[in-house]
Amino acid sequence: MTIGRLILIAAVLASAGCEQSTWPKRTRLTQSQADALNEIAERQQRANEATQGAFQGEAWSLGALPWNATILPLLSPDGRWIATSAGTPPSNAARMGLPGAVPPEGARIEIWEILPGFGGMRLQTTIESPLVLTDAADKEGFLVESLRRDGSRWIARIDWRSGELTWLVRDDQVNTMPTLGPRGRLAWSTRPRDGVSFSLAFRFADGREFELPADDEDWLFPMWSPRSTRLSVWRLDSQGVLSLLSINGERPDTIKENPRQVLVMVGASRWDAAAATANRTAVQGLASPAVEQVVFYHPTQQCINVWMPTGINDDRLVSLAPGSIDAIYDNRGDFLLTMPKGLHWQSRSDLRNVVRVDHAPVYARSTTDPMRPFVLLDPGAETVRLRAMRPRRETAEARQAAEPAR
Repeated sequence: MTIGRLILIAAVLASAGCEQSTWPKRTRLTQSQADALNEIAERQQRANEATQGAFQGEAWSLGALPWNATILPLLSPDGRWIATSAGTPPSNAARMGLPGAVPPEGARIEIWEILPGFGGMRLQTTIESPLVLTDAADKEGFLVESLRRDGSRWIARIDWRSGELTWLVRDDQVNTMPTLGPRGRLAWSTRPRDGVSFSLAFRFADGREFELPADDEDWLFPMWSPRSTRLSVWRLDSQGVLSLLSINGERPDTIKENPRQVLVMVGASRWDAAAATANRTAVQGLASPAVEQVVFYHPTQQCINVWMPTGINDDRLVSLAPGSIDAIYDNRGDFLLTMPKGLHWQSRSDLRNVVRVDHAPVYARSTTDPMRPFVLLDPGAETVRLRAMRPRRETAEARQAAEPAR
């Protein structure tokens, strides 16, 4: 291009710029308006970052199970077996081990096998007996309770594969709310048939037993930690103060040594402890969380809370997303939350980051199967629909790792 041509273009542009603009003059933003716009932009940026880093799963149908709208079906840690309570549902008194509870005649427990890949499910065993399904399981089997005609209550383990029943606790007491621990440990709540308050009983692999007496208090819904020999348990005193305790259950002599405790609510009853643990799953043999944590539903805050009993702030509770009713850890240690408007993901490091994963209010359950590390339970009136889910391979982290360095 010649120098004359360049000069001509410059002259044209200069002449165009000298014309009077027809655009209205812009009004300068006030400081408050600028701050508001910046806040909107920051929120949008956080939302984009949350969506990019959130759990993303691909799911497929497994089938449907019958159930009696009581406790959710219980999975084995490897995700191969699932037990469901069907037929006549137990009463609330039966589930809580209260006086006057009667066996749920007409109840049955079914064990289903979840087939590999997209094979669906098939019925393995049906146990026609008035047993009450619990939330406790390990790789060998799961725990049930048997209400006896004399008012006592026994605890048994049912083998996943054979359906064979083995009695673990069989005496004239009311034994309920059992939980399986590491290396053969067992804990449960117990009271005399004519008693009211529950003590806390322990059994160790060598057969030794230990009991924390009621002393006009209730020890309710114990659960062994998935990563240690600590045990969490709810204690309700005679004044209605509901606390959550973490106990070192390594040996009988460590049980009373410096238990950790956090106050949850006042003016409580046993039903508040039942609400706090209603949807939990106490399965041994799953991946351990990074730190000692107890996850539960807070009856007054009406959302999931997390307590770290061995942390620095062991007297504090961390509240997760408002309205959350159940929570498990995803494959990176963040949370998968059951909420009324669907399954959500929440970042552990930034609790402001909450992203919906599924529009159905499903309950997520972890397994050790790498092909289907999660199973989603979608309860209906008489059936529970099941879907398998695994993280998508093309996550935000994978995309970032694949990008060439600049």
